[in-house]
Amino acid sequence: MSKNSIAAADIKKICLACEAGAGSSVIVKNGLIKKLKKAGLDIEVVHSPVVQLGDQDADVYICHQGLADTAQSLKPDSVVIRFMMFMNDPAISKLIDDLKNGNEIVST
Repeated sequence: MSKNSIAAADIKKICLACEAGAGSSVIVKNGLIKKLKKAGLDIEVVHSPVVQLGDQDADVYICHQGLADTAQSLKPDSVVIRFMMFMNDPAISKLIDDLKNGNEIVST
């Protein structure tokens, strides 16, 4: 059974999945941490190459749309949020808003 949503209150850990683990994805991770902190949310953020997601136990996975199919195949029972832009992406802004407002978080 596939899980495509999770209650905001149940999210304790987010994993930012990337291609290799360096560069632009670190910028996304740091931006996400800052936005979560500014929103008053105490959620752990970790970083992992997408091919190593099998070792992760996050509640939500965030990755560039080009890696999303791989992420979803490795974590089929998890919520995967896809983004397109490495800075100020609307999908990440929506995630922060939904977390702050207690909305259900849904795979994109």
